[in-house]
Formats: sequence, C-alpha cells, structure tokens
Amino acid sequence: MTRRAPGRRLTRRADISEDARETIALLQRHDQTVNVVLVALTDGVELEVYGDGALRRRLRFLRDTEARKHAARLAARLAGRGYARQNESR
Repeated sequence: MTRRAPGRRLTRRADISEDARETIALLQRHDQTVNVVLVALTDGVELEVYGDGALRRRLRFLRDTEARKHAARLAARLAGRGYARQNESR
C-alpha cells in the first residue's frame, strides 16, 4: 500500500486533456536547443521545457499570466548563459 502526505492529491496525467499548445520560446546554443511550450488545460496551465527534444521539466500554474512570466524569466536566465532566441515564424 502506498502512503501519501495528507492534503496532497494525486492527479493522473492520462486523465488530463489539453485544450491548446503554444511555443513560447525557442532558444539555441551551439550544444543544445531549449523549447518552452505553454499547454492550456481545463483546470490550469502547464509550462513544458524541452532540451534537445526530451522533456526536462513540467511546471503547473493556475493562470496563464503567471506561466508566461515564469517563461520570460527562464528565457532571460538562459540568454545570460549564452542561449540565443531563434526567429520564429507564426
């Protein structure tokens, strides 16, 4: 039997359906490409960070504005480490 901390609920990723997906930032350095994707869900927003195509981190937010602020901070931090934004055609 698995125990979990009181007050924490488990959510199954398979039960969640996404409504939309948008690439927020695409940053590249000579050795790696980082893709930051905003995923809209029914009950919130997720920010997925991919490094060379592999999912590195998934962050969950209640509001779109908070997720976008976090993505902007992350892109600024990566730019300080030598990553450059790629031109995106929309």
